[in-house]
Amino acid sequence: MDIDKLDIDSFLHKTPTDLDPKAGNLLIAAPMMLDRNFFRSVILILDREDNGGHLGLILNHKLNATVDALVADWKGTERMPLYNGGPVELDRLFMLHRLGTIIDGSIELLPGIYTGGDADQLRDYIASGAETEGMIRFFFGYSGWGPEQLTKEIIEQTWAVNTAPDPVDLLRGSGEEYWRREVERMGPDYRSWLSIPAHPSLN
Repeated sequence: MDIDKLDIDSFLHKTPTDLDPKAGNLLIAAPMMLDRNFFRSVILILDREDNGGHLGLILNHKLNATVDALVADWKGTERMPLYNGGPVELDRLFMLHRLGTIIDGSIELLPGIYTGGDADQLRDYIASGAETEGMIRFFFGYSGWGPEQLTKEIIEQTWAVNTAPDPVDLLRGSGEEYWRREVERMGPDYRSWLSIPAHPSLN
């Protein structure tokens, strides 16, 4: 074996552990993905449709805007950053939260992470000045895949799948730091991803 040659494929690419992610799973973008929509992204799968399609939200892409730009009549939203959930249906607002025990009608996606619920209770929580970082996050648009499209991308090593993410920090942090944290949680098999620098054209 020529030790001067680096097998980039084996260095970066790992055998996929799950080819058909379910609601509550995380997708972590491979470091060489250069698509501006998904560069260094971490996506929570919200739904796996019967036809094999998937719907999810990018968790770590913060926009240069706050939530009050869309819900100006909700006191306190001016201190809450808005996030880019993905490039599909940019006229839709989505929300994730960790308030399932106090917001009636919340739907649990994975232990400790919820969507939906009573809007008046949610508005009152925000207006009270209670902690929102790590507790509530609003997203503009979503990410979607047609039937079997995501499975194909996982086979092509575009994504790593975490089937049991830690919910505690899912709504805390953003950007590359967030991506690196979730890569680290994938364990030593993915440690090599952290040594790949961001593509200079995307800086």
